[in-house]
Amino acid sequence: MQTDRGTLIYAVRDSEGLIEVIDHDGTRSLYFGTRARQSSMLLYAPATLALEYTRSMLAGLLFQPRPRRVLMIGLGGGSLARYFLAHFPETVIDCVETRAGVIDMARRYFQLPDTDLLRIHIEDGAKFLHKAPDRHYDLILVDAYDSSGVHPNVCPSSFHTDCRRALTDSGVLSMNLWITPGSGYKTILTDMQQGFDSQVLRLPVEQRANLIALGLCVPHSRKELKALRDPARELMAKYDLDFPKMLRRMEHYNSGLMRRFINLHLR
Repeated sequence: MQTDRGTLIYAVRDSEGLIEVIDHDGTRSLYFGTRARQSSMLLYAPATLALEYTRSMLAGLLFQPRPRRVLMIGLGGGSLARYFLAHFPETVIDCVETRAGVIDMARRYFQLPDTDLLRIHIEDGAKFLHKAPDRHYDLILVDAYDSSGVHPNVCPSSFHTDCRRALTDSGVLSMNLWITPGSGYKTILTDMQQGFDSQVLRLPVEQRANLIALGLCVPHSRKELKALRDPARELMAKYDLDFPKMLRRMEHYNSGLMRRFINLHLR
């Protein structure tokens, strides 16, 4: 069926709302009953990250370049899962999704691989995280949205405290936020700062309303961020993502924050 967004190839409604899959110009996209794209896949290159915000969510690799265990909260079309399986063949991924219909859709229409390295759990992400062992994950990626915005269960301060507890000492939380009016992102950032002892870096996504918030278990000064410039170039050559640009934007948008953090801990 043809729509103004492209060709509708799948639609189903579950208890949480509408799930739509639409093809347009070689790109397959997922929608949750609104015009906002939740996920996109290039049909000719399924393992490529088609959306800028998903690429920016991997900025955590600057601080933890060799993740052994990854937790993803929110599956969507499986873009991040496909990417990790293609580029980190020894990494074990736990992916938590509340909607069975989303999992079925990702497998049928978004080429989500069936492999023992990807363990999918139909459960509330916050409850799953609360039961996770201490210092178990190297990366936690949170992209948990419904038609109304960020899922409320991944917003409270207790969720971010659990993230910090479940991460290894060099682990990173990467969370996708909307910075539109009424989204409540400032409250979420405040709760993240409490959970991560104020060491939360902001990475705005260019020309988008997305803000990637990175919770670090190991604090980084401005000097330490600059020291990541050579590793960023190495990561770009290896994974074909613009890590130097991500790093420059983090340096620009967080310089004052890092000064305040270092001064606070030198008192």
